[in-house]
This record gives sequence, structure tokens and C-alpha cells, in this order.
Amino acid sequence: MQWLYLYFPSLQLDSLLHQQAYHQACVLVHKNKVVQANPEAHQVGIKIGAGLAQAALLCAQLKVITYDSKQEQRLLTQLAQRLYQTSATLYLDPPQGLLLKTSDMLRLYEGLPRYWQQLQQPLMERGLNYHYASAHSPLAAQVLARAGNDRLLENQHQATVLLGQLPIHRAGLEPKLALQLERLGLNTLGQAQALPRSALGQRLGQNLVTYLQQLDTHSAPKRPAYRPAEHFRQRLELLYEIEQSTALRFPLKRLLADLEAFLEPRQLRVAGLSLGLEYREHNAERLHIGCSDGEYRGEAWLALCMLRLEQLKLQAPIIAISLNTKGQMPWAPLSAQLFEPPAGKLTAGQLISRLQNKLGDHAVQQVYLRDDHRPERSFYQGPPHSHYQTQAATTALRPSLLFTLPQALGHKPNHQWCILSGPERIQSGWWDNVSICRDYFIARNPMGQVCWLFRTPREEWFLHGYFS
Repeated sequence: MQWLYLYFPSLQLDSLLHQQAYHQACVLVHKNKVVQANPEAHQVGIKIGAGLAQAALLCAQLKVITYDSKQEQRLLTQLAQRLYQTSATLYLDPPQGLLLKTSDMLRLYEGLPRYWQQLQQPLMERGLNYHYASAHSPLAAQVLARAGNDRLLENQHQATVLLGQLPIHRAGLEPKLALQLERLGLNTLGQAQALPRSALGQRLGQNLVTYLQQLDTHSAPKRPAYRPAEHFRQRLELLYEIEQSTALRFPLKRLLADLEAFLEPRQLRVAGLSLGLEYREHNAERLHIGCSDGEYRGEAWLALCMLRLEQLKLQAPIIAISLNTKGQMPWAPLSAQLFEPPAGKLTAGQLISRLQNKLGDHAVQQVYLRDDHRPERSFYQGPPHSHYQTQAATTALRPSLLFTLPQALGHKPNHQWCILSGPERIQSGWWDNVSICRDYFIARNPMGQVCWLFRTPREEWFLHGYFS
């Protein structure tokens, strides 16, 4: 079969319930009618299309959530982004359907069963209820899936037989058109297909003829196929209002799993995440979580996010969270080191990232070199950056301990001092009115310490640092 259709009748509700264990009746309501219900709601007799008052009478502890078509559209797009790792060509069919072209993937997966097995994994991870069907045309696959066929068909003849057996009210036709066909005594789709299409068009309109033709059309839909976004951006609406930041671990873990699935196949990592917290009756807040070396693994990002959230005092209960990436960069899976660090040991970049997210960016500083011959101005402090390239003005030997202000020696080094090297003239800084003119020496003092000394034009001697 060339096409596979996935139908998610309770996409928004399943996505909400998957966040937390909830074993009571729950429904989504639109215009005071039930449009989605979980298994517990079905067990007490609540049916799709029932009124809200009737559903409340059947279950006193019923949880009611407002249906949001825009949210369901976002969830469908997120699901398409995840399935794009398995299927190269797919089409969005909002608000609850995905159409996948299977013909160009069967050679890769060596048949439809293995291809279908790979597709099921992300669906099960999200706890989604779905119906599916494969067929020779997009519309045939859609009709069979929405009718709950749940079969992978091997040839067009099987699909044609199943389509012919469908009741006319379950064939995906407009309710008014389906009623007209039933009044003519056409109770199955096969009976309508057997009649001359010219006569059907004159009697019931051209829409029915077009529909019957599309059931046999093998070509792709005229709308463009899905293309994933270049940057990860995802929002998750919460089933419960969360009042403690540490309780965000589970929903955040789900977002970060999708982030890893987005980055890993693209060989990318990110230097930072922007975590959005949407409050009830308060303005949304955004937190920046950084990683100095860049990271793609969801587990590593979760640890960094929780370090930041542990320090956060929530302004109000949280109703939704969102996640955006900052600073995408290529990721090389091969280590640049000959030996990997021991298991359980943190690399320098991981340690810096943890300290930054726990203590704040301002509390962690790194020393950088500057292209300046003056010792006091040859370095500066700033936030850690793994991609920073150090630049030094000279390759001459410099002390590991440099005083912030040179200390007056008070006398000229006598015979007890041993001059090891020098003088080295440093005369610079005329352009910014902080000029210096010094002759530097490396010498060993009477205590055996290796010192860095300099002499001014006035024959004044100063100690500027020690060598380790």
C-alpha cells in the first residue's frame, strides 16, 4: 500500500493525561458538548456528543477541560516533528490526522511491518489512542482509519472490499449528503460506488462524484508536505496547576525527550534553553538555562534545569510551560580527547554549567587573555565560553601569581638575590594615557622564591608576582 493514515480522536486529552497519572473520569468540552473522553468516562456511560449537564449527572467527580483547537493543532505538529525521524514524507490533516507516504520507506525498513513498528514507538511513548489504516489512495486510507479499521492492507483489492462494506454514515461524507443517500436506500459505500456516477452527480451534486473519484486516486495531496522547523520550539499545557517548581520535573522531562529526538539526528547541540513559565493571572516568566560546552541529551539538560528551578520561588500556580533553544551548533559524536573521563566524573564544562545554574551566571567567572603587553591589562574576567579563543600579546615567560598592584621592594636587589633572566623592556599604553616603561627581571630571592621584578626609569624596584 502506498499511503498510511493515523487518526487521533482524543489527541489533546491523551496528551494532558499522559503528563500525570489520572484515573478518574475526564472529558474535553466544546460548546457544552463532550468531544473527547478518557476510558474512565466511557465506563460510566459518557459518550462523545453528550451534553455537559448529562455527563455531570453520570459522574459527580467528573473533571471538565475546555477543548482548544489551536492547542490540538500544536500537538499534531509536534507529533509530526517526531514522526519525521521515521517517515520522510507526511502531511498534516488537522486537527487530528496525519497522512504518511509509505512507498518510499518500505525499502529502507524492509517491509511494512518493520516500518509500522518504528512508527508505533513514539505513539506509545506519548500514551496516544489512535486508529490507522493503509490504502492505495490518501482518501481511502483516511476513511478506513476514521472508521476504526486498524489494519495494514496488502493490496488495493482488500481496501476496495473494506470500503464497500462501510456504512454510508461512516464513510466520511457530509451528514446531509449521507442522509440523502440513506433515503435513496444506499446504506453502504459499495452500493453508492456501484451506481453510474453521472446519475449520482445529477441527483446529489458534483461533490459526491469528486469524493468517489478521490477514493481511487493514487496521487499525493495538492497541499505541501510537512517540513520540520529549523529550531526547536514547543509548548506543553499542564493538566494540574503546579505550585512548586520541583514538581515540573515530569512535564519538563517530556519536553526534553522531544528536544533530544530533535537534536540527535541533526548532529546538533545547544548552548542554552529558554524555559517559559505561564502563570495563572500573572505575566509569564522566562528562565535561561545555559551549558558552557553545549549539550543535546535530555537527561543532562534536566539536571541543569532542576538546579535552576530549585532556586526559583513561583509567583503563582503554573498552567503551562514552553521550551525554546538558544545557540544551536554542530555536535561531533567523536571525543576530541584520547581518553574519556572516568564514569561519574564531571568534565570542566559540565562543572561550570552546574555551578552557573545553581549559583547564577554572575557567580561563575573565567579568566581570559587580552592582546595587551601591559601585565595588569593582559587579562580580564567574564562569563565562561567554551568557544573562546585566547590571545596573548607575548609568548615570554609570565608568573602564575600576579599581584593586582605591584608591591614596592624598597631597595635594589643585593648580592643575596640571583638574577635568572632579564631585563625585558615593556613600554606600552601611550594610546590610552596609561603608559608604562619598565624593565622586568626574573630573580630568586634569599628565601628561594622565584620572583618577577621590574625597575622603573627612576630606579625604583617593585615585586609584581611569583612563579610557581
